[in-house]
Amino acid sequence: MKRGVFSLVVLLSAAALADDLPKVDPALAELAVPLDGDPFSIDEHGRLSIAVNHGFARPEAAARLGYLLSYWKKRFNIASEWRGDRVFLSGSVYGIKIQAMFAINDSSVVGFAHDPGWPWRGQVQHYVNRKLKKYLNVNYDDP
Repeated sequence: MKRGVFSLVVLLSAAALADDLPKVDPALAELAVPLDGDPFSIDEHGRLSIAVNHGFARPEAAARLGYLLSYWKKRFNIASEWRGDRVFLSGSVYGIKIQAMFAINDSSVVGFAHDPGWPWRGQVQHYVNRKLKKYLNVNYDDP
């Protein structure tokens, strides 16, 4: 397979993945509104959004999200900073700058991030969605 054709297949696959992901309820988007003292804000234009439901009390959901953040710290050296029920992530993965935020509410974890651009958008959303579902699954136990 020629390189150009392979690249096109990868890009089309990423776009298809992005279309299959659930959309964030506009009511949950208010969780991304910046508050005083936030390390950074994520502009509404050019941001990725994701939401994964959970069936835990907020402290348990935060602990499970913490397991994922610990994994990302070890694997990719992604820094995290908690501010109440929100956590801000920053770092770089494979040369792509990461600035993201997760907010925990009573029924879901909602994430917002700067859009890495169309070649990576679908892959990033699919990866984060899969990881959140794994760590927020009732059958998952801390490694």
